[in-house]
Amino acid sequence: MEIERIALPGVGVSYSFVTGDGTRLGVICHPNGARDIVLYDGDDPTDVRAAAALSPLAAHHVANLLAATPVIDLVPDRGPDVEAVTVARVPVPAGSEQDGRPLGSLRTDAVVVAVLRNGHPVLRPDARWVLRYGDTLVAVGARDAIDQLGRAVAGYVSGGVTTRQG
Repeated sequence: MEIERIALPGVGVSYSFVTGDGTRLGVICHPNGARDIVLYDGDDPTDVRAAAALSPLAAHHVANLLAATPVIDLVPDRGPDVEAVTVARVPVPAGSEQDGRPLGSLRTDAVVVAVLRNGHPVLRPDARWVLRYGDTLVAVGARDAIDQLGRAVAGYVSGGVTTRQG
């Protein structure tokens, strides 16, 4: 995929690309960290059909939604030994009691194999790793251990933990 970069004096920088189905999308990056997601008209690639303004925090969350985790295939897809294993991504939400606390303070049987911070994975973080709002824990364990971890980190809200059964 080719990404076109255009400086927009006084506005920021525009990045645009064409998806596999021929849709032209773009992101306008403002100097203050805000982002605009732009959908261009199919007939005129300079005409904006729709746009959505995102705050820096909202842009961060959308980027996390679009990012793939590098540890999704730590276990085989099927087999008797992995049927009970769950791989989960557990976000540290705003206001979490774990924000600013070390990973080792979590009491759970789930194993945290990575922490995603600002789009960068930290593999095998040690117990002293200090959690921050916006981090995403990548954990492996039995479903009940993952649920326990979700409750400890986020006061578990349904839909707040995404899982992949082994």
